[in-house]
Amino acid sequence: MKLLLLDGNSIMNRAFYGIKTLTTSDGRYTNAVYGFLNILFSLEESFKPDAVAAAFDVHAPTFRHQLYSEYKEGRRPMPEELREQMPEIKEILRAMGHKVIEQAGWEADDILGTIAKAVKPGDKCYIATGDRDSLQLVDDNITVLLAAPKQGRTETIIYDTAKIKEDKGISPPSKLIEVKGLMGDSSDNIPGVMGIGEKTATDLIARYGTIDYIYDNLDTIDAKPAVLKKLEEGRESAFLSRKLGTIALNAPVETDYLFYAGTNPDKQLLKKLLSDLELNKIIDKLGLRDIVVLDTENIKENHIIEKADRDINSVLKEIREQGEMYVLFDTLYKTASLSLETGVITVPFDTVIDLLRDINISIYTHDSKRLFGFAYSNNLQIENVAFDTLLAAYLLNPNSSDYSIASLADTYRIGVIFDGESDQLRDAAYLRALTKKLKEKLNENEQNDLLYKIEIPLSETLASMEYEGFAIDREGIFTFGEKLDGRINELTKMIFERAGMEFNINSPKQLGEVLFERLGLPSKKKTKTGYSTNADVLEKLIDYDPIIGYILEYRTYVKLKSTYCDGLLSAVGLDGRIHSTFRQTETRTGRLSSTEPNLQNIPVRSELGREMRKFFKADDGCVLIDADYSQIELRVLSVLAEDKNMQEAFNSGVDIHRVTASQVFNMPLEMVTQMMRSRAKAVNFGIVYGIGAYSLSQDIGVTVKEAKQYIDNYLNHYSGVDNYMKRVISDAKRDGYVKTLFNRRRYLPELNSSNAAQRAFGERVARNMPIQGTAADIIKIAMVRVFDRLNRERMRSKLIMQVHDELIIEAPEDEKEKAILILKEEMENAVDFPVKLSVDAHVGKTWYEAKE
Repeated sequence: MKLLLLDGNSIMNRAFYGIKTLTTSDGRYTNAVYGFLNILFSLEESFKPDAVAAAFDVHAPTFRHQLYSEYKEGRRPMPEELREQMPEIKEILRAMGHKVIEQAGWEADDILGTIAKAVKPGDKCYIATGDRDSLQLVDDNITVLLAAPKQGRTETIIYDTAKIKEDKGISPPSKLIEVKGLMGDSSDNIPGVMGIGEKTATDLIARYGTIDYIYDNLDTIDAKPAVLKKLEEGRESAFLSRKLGTIALNAPVETDYLFYAGTNPDKQLLKKLLSDLELNKIIDKLGLRDIVVLDTENIKENHIIEKADRDINSVLKEIREQGEMYVLFDTLYKTASLSLETGVITVPFDTVIDLLRDINISIYTHDSKRLFGFAYSNNLQIENVAFDTLLAAYLLNPNSSDYSIASLADTYRIGVIFDGESDQLRDAAYLRALTKKLKEKLNENEQNDLLYKIEIPLSETLASMEYEGFAIDREGIFTFGEKLDGRINELTKMIFERAGMEFNINSPKQLGEVLFERLGLPSKKKTKTGYSTNADVLEKLIDYDPIIGYILEYRTYVKLKSTYCDGLLSAVGLDGRIHSTFRQTETRTGRLSSTEPNLQNIPVRSELGREMRKFFKADDGCVLIDADYSQIELRVLSVLAEDKNMQEAFNSGVDIHRVTASQVFNMPLEMVTQMMRSRAKAVNFGIVYGIGAYSLSQDIGVTVKEAKQYIDNYLNHYSGVDNYMKRVISDAKRDGYVKTLFNRRRYLPELNSSNAAQRAFGERVARNMPIQGTAADIIKIAMVRVFDRLNRERMRSKLIMQVHDELIIEAPEDEKEKAILILKEEMENAVDFPVKLSVDAHVGKTWYEAKE
């Protein structure tokens, strides 16, 4: 039999500090629970135990505190974020069928030791822990799986008797406690013998066996006089320390280890616990996705949904009579799954086309962009999408990474039982109840306008943009890629020549060795993972050796070639256009993202990167109209902060950066130099991101003192901004979230973290998200307005692209002037603000021309 014993507190600590902050949508921490379970799964997979038990410390004095009142004194208290997860992991372990053992007055080590030492010959016990004290327990039956840090990560070292002798030079392992008696343990505040370290202690025990022997023969043992003196003076402390460090083997717990053999898991309870914590990946890992957890608080709403056995005509009649259609689409099989009052049914997509056209039928679905995509592919006009569970769930919890219906049904405890053969039918069975639940939540959060007036209309706009695509100059990209290849080969030869050898330029390890060992360039201290060769490091070395410039240029060309040339060519459709996919639910700020390919990352800062825009073109007889907001985030800041000075500066049409420079440098406007303007610009945009004096000094090349003065002068002049920066953080700490002017939320549990770095991160996000998120909302509103007006005025011009604050229309030559007018009017009037929104628009045959 194989028994796996878990040191619960140790593993929870390891998981808590080893995994980034994870929380539920209502702000409860889950990273330690998530990490613990993944560690457990890994151990079970590796060692295939027949029984699993976890021991936890109880927050109460033990017999060791009676022996030594200062035992563990000064140890940092458990962070509250970790403490709140302790009851959760214990409940989950019990629901999994594992034993959880706690005993007041005894530590988890004592419980583990007592159980482990009861294991009979021929059986095996594995102890998983991060506490080296457990190594004293190792024997022929007991193996310790010690979590130990290595090169910035944690690895598990398997300690049996041979490994301990190899690593510690001690045999048998029980003698490690003798070493502890001499050297002590600062982490537990065990004193040991003052001045005796691990090396001396290990040597003495290796030669003499025990503390008892050493002190019985102190006059004859072979040791330096200074060591003998320390031993004599620390006699009492040595024996006390050995007692404190010895794991007790008589804890009052069950020692028949068959007692710890697993029982069958309570799948209902386990699913409920994991769903409460929104641990959807764990649910899938344990195969619990189809386990239904009923909402016991609303038991009357729990009902069984079955596959409807009805003819299609009666189904269509029911939908028309009710004026509502709950529908999901399968793009692969061209089917529609319908949720009816009487059950669920899958029908061919063609069957529901007339229903989609009917403006008297409200449509409820999940991922309305997919529905609108169907519509464009089938020449349909859909005008009555009433709800989208995907978009609603995103608005309610933008921190989630899983908005599948199955996951949402778990999260919101949908009281539906469905025993069907397909995932799509199961999802359709949940759709009605999920819609009701999410509507209630949106009402509570006052986010209805955000869904109905921005996100759902935007999904149609995006579907149109995906359908239209962006024309590409294939030959131009191919030729450009060949040109890049030529320069990459030239640079490779130049780098090898300067290095005096060939090596893998893309390997940070090999590059670091060439630069800092072979060429002797100055470097920061070498770490366990090698030398850092990131861009920041290399840019500071650019004056030391020409190889640095070659490497930086090489990296630029390689990225352009692989990511953009090769990537774009592989994404071009049969129609010669790129049809990127726009994502509405990816970012926490509300910004859009795009994939396959990511057009929002086309480089714009370097001339070489801007060259890529030349290959995005208008069709024959058309032009591209590119319009972007001028300083949208600063204008939003002026509104959020209610800063009259900043608003007046924008409304007067004066260059905001020159105005800021005149205030920061206390200089008349006409005397502001280009350098002053540049530094003021850095302050303006840095403030949006919560920049500090040190970072600003690095950005603009001044002292920290000067940078601080710039920031202070800025905040003195724009006092509304100063007040906003303070107010938004205090409000976020109180509410648990920040929000945009349109009520988009981002939850920030980091603000209450015990970790200073996490709190600082939360404060930066609290300052920035309402600004960036409001700007994202504005561009979305503008997109919908532009799209609607182009359609309303029956124009052939199409909105085809959005990149952050920039929109692009492809327009026939004869519609050019009108399209420019529409683009500017709808963008500038997207919102009614006390500060004007300003839009610059340009025309060209390529994106490059239209942008320049």
